[in-house]
Amino acid sequence: MKRVLPRLASALLALAACISSPRVRAATTDEQVAELVKNYTGSLFFVEDKGGAGSAFACAFGKQKFVFTNQHVVAGHPGVKLTLLDQSPIRVGQAAAAVGHDILSLALLSDTKTMDMMIEVEKNASIGDDVVVLGNPDGARVIKPLVGKLVGIGPNLIEVTAEFVPGNSGSPIVHLKSGKVIGVATYLTTRDADGLAGRGTPKVRRFGYRLDSAKQWQPIVWPAYNEEFATIGRIKERTHDLGLLIREMARTGGVDASRQKNPAIRKPLDRFDEALSGKGPFKTDRVHAVKEFMTAMRAVTQSDIEQANARLRYDFFRKELTEEQQVRAEFYKIFDEMLKVAPK
Repeated sequence: MKRVLPRLASALLALAACISSPRVRAATTDEQVAELVKNYTGSLFFVEDKGGAGSAFACAFGKQKFVFTNQHVVAGHPGVKLTLLDQSPIRVGQAAAAVGHDILSLALLSDTKTMDMMIEVEKNASIGDDVVVLGNPDGARVIKPLVGKLVGIGPNLIEVTAEFVPGNSGSPIVHLKSGKVIGVATYLTTRDADGLAGRGTPKVRRFGYRLDSAKQWQPIVWPAYNEEFATIGRIKERTHDLGLLIREMARTGGVDASRQKNPAIRKPLDRFDEALSGKGPFKTDRVHAVKEFMTAMRAVTQSDIEQANARLRYDFFRKELTEEQQVRAEFYKIFDEMLKVAPK
């Protein structure tokens, strides 16, 4: 008996080492992921229109069932459709936009299996826990699980290492141990400081909005919602064109009016050219022409922002407006400084 015990102890130690080995843990994770995909294939949807594709999923929220995706996936796409993996459509009802979150919900009318949502993520999940993103990478109509770790928990956001890509927008981020949804895969950021210096590769961080922290919802009236999307689109275009104009002025000391297609910018440019050439009705000297142009451009940086501020109602677009407003404030300062240093 004394000879058997050491052998038994050695066998138990070997078994324990095997159980705790990375290979066994990886196998267990793969099995959990496979089981999730099997259980929830009928809860995952493709969001598609002529312009591209994204992801969505069915989830119980309180006592009701909804389809969730990102607002940026459906905004500006009135013809969007939701289909299952087998391309069969699902029926949805009233849509709502989450305040402070890039999340959109649609009442689920089809008899479809739903996933479960985790509440109080900060209490029921821990940094380092395994997560999996179930979605449609690159709009390829393939459900591909992406495994990673939960590395950050904020009031409205979570950060994960699962390497999702833009086509995964709207996918559920699932806490692997509990099998519950903790967020919606939304966006990534890239810091390229090392890459620009020729060292290493850019650092990518990936974020999702928490479902459990979405407390306020705005019912969506689609014509108004899509018009606000279009308004923000026009503002972004003007911001882009103003940026090009400022860079050209800094590089060349002048501007080529023919290269500007934005009507709000082109009109002051044409008037400036006419004033200098004497061809138009607004004849003046160069000093006054420069001052009038800079004054007009200051107004161009603010006019559409002010109009949108009075009209936009959806929180998602108001947040985008705030970001544009910050950039425009910098543009205003640039034109204001140019006006101050203009010859008297």
